[in-house]
Parts: sequence; structure tokens; C-alpha cells
Amino acid sequence: MEQSAQTIRKGKTPLQLWWGLLAGFLAFGGDLGFSYALQQHTCGNGDFYLLHVITFIGLVIAASGFVSGLYAYRALPQNSTEKGRESHDRAHFQALLGMGFCVFFALAIIANAVPRWILSACS
Repeated sequence: MEQSAQTIRKGKTPLQLWWGLLAGFLAFGGDLGFSYALQQHTCGNGDFYLLHVITFIGLVIAASGFVSGLYAYRALPQNSTEKGRESHDRAHFQALLGMGFCVFFALAIIANAVPRWILSACS
């Protein structure tokens, strides 16, 4: 707990907070991009499982960002809030925001995957 507070005081955002903020964006973008790029391949070969594997990988990436943000949140001092002026208070807000982003983008990945599960990719 002391080490993360010291790192934040120096003005450096811990890697856990960065990953918590970026993982949801990267997971959703990767899921959307790779699913689009491999759609013709799956229609030609009938390898529809690739689209489901991409969805699963995106969800794992989003979940890892949530867990990373949760660990960073738990490592912060107990008196930190998202409304304070201290650097650990800003880290508290970043951790909450990153976890929220990861949940939101995981739901977006699932929303994009539902039509792939129900409908044919070649329609």
C-alpha cells in the first residue's frame, strides 16, 4: 500500500491503473476489428468458431483490465475518495473509471456477439 501511494505521489500513474483504463477500449476495438476482418474467411471455410474465440479473448482482456483496476483500487489508502485533491484521490477515480469502462465494453462485446451466435455470418 505504501509503495503505490509513493509512486502516485511522484506523478507516475501505476501500470495497473493504465491497464484498467485501456483494456476495455482495446478489447472492444480488437473484437470489432478482428471479427470484421475474419468474417469473409469464416464464410469461405466454415470456421465460425473463430468469431467466438475472438469474442472470448476480448472478454478475457476486458476482465483482466477490471481485475487490474480492482487491485489498484484495493492498494490505495482507505481514506481516498474520488472527490479529493491528493494524487491518491485521483488514482481512486481512475481505478473506478477503469473498472466501469471494462464492464461497459464487456457488455458491448457481448452485444456484438449475440447476432454472431444467433445469425449466420454469411447472411
